[in-house]
Amino acid sequence: MKIIDQTPFFNNETGQISMLDRGRAMMKNGTTWITETMAQREVMSVLGKVLDRNYNLLRNVSPPGLDASFPFILVGPPGVFVMYVTPLTGMFRAKGDQWGTISGSTFKNEKPNLLTRTERMARAVQVFLQRQGYSAITSVDAVLLCSDPSFNVDSIRPIIRVVLRDALERFAISLMQARVVLNPQAVEDITDRLLNPPQPAPPQPAETLTPTPTQVPVSDQVENPYAPAPGFPESLAPAWANESTPLPDNSGPVTPSQVPPRQGMNKKQWVVLIVIFVFWCLLISVFLFLVVKDQWSYILSLLP
Repeated sequence: MKIIDQTPFFNNETGQISMLDRGRAMMKNGTTWITETMAQREVMSVLGKVLDRNYNLLRNVSPPGLDASFPFILVGPPGVFVMYVTPLTGMFRAKGDQWGTISGSTFKNEKPNLLTRTERMARAVQVFLQRQGYSAITSVDAVLLCSDPSFNVDSIRPIIRVVLRDALERFAISLMQARVVLNPQAVEDITDRLLNPPQPAPPQPAETLTPTPTQVPVSDQVENPYAPAPGFPESLAPAWANESTPLPDNSGPVTPSQVPPRQGMNKKQWVVLIVIFVFWCLLISVFLFLVVKDQWSYILSLLP
């Protein structure tokens, strides 16, 4: 199994993290991020013993355009798998999309909901690949992996697959025996698109075409559309109705005499302005009266 590790803050050579980077990681990703990262190593050691070089495991990668870090994205012949590794311990129940703890016969919902979180990560990767052109990928499997042997889950038709610590090896063997969906070239191409998707080509500027003026034949010109009714005096007909009357030429510059005069304010608008002005004067008068009254009271208080 080929591992592409992009885990931040850790030293890639020693696999250790300094105290300063530990504090920075906890402030950025939460207090449980260090524990989850350590749990990922235990799961990788189990999967690496079974899966061959035809599988690529992307660890803590953030595909461009997706504002999230994915713990495990496994790309291999059976397809694409998004896996979340949890270091939790205790007794839990996974029923449908409900996730919580069990104490006796009492069920209590827990946050974050690891089922819905993993399922949303898988849907995000699926949409990302479909937008990259992989329309044949109709589904990306979501898997919750448990790293601690003391972790137990009561599964009742959960929305994703839950694999316990003692079933990790059987899960890897089932992947090796699953039906082949992707060939080696597709596996490498999907891996490359998750890490470095191709940038869309910039749009080419549209060519501006200059319309060629066309001459309208005389026979196709619109005739005079105005025809006065019988008995209608021609003297009252509009000027454009008489073919002998030349139409005004509007192609030249507009003179001030041709611009319609700007209409002034009507009576209602003047009344509103006057009312607003009177109201403003009353407010100023009341304000000045209060200020003068306070000053005068203060002066009288100083007198013996």
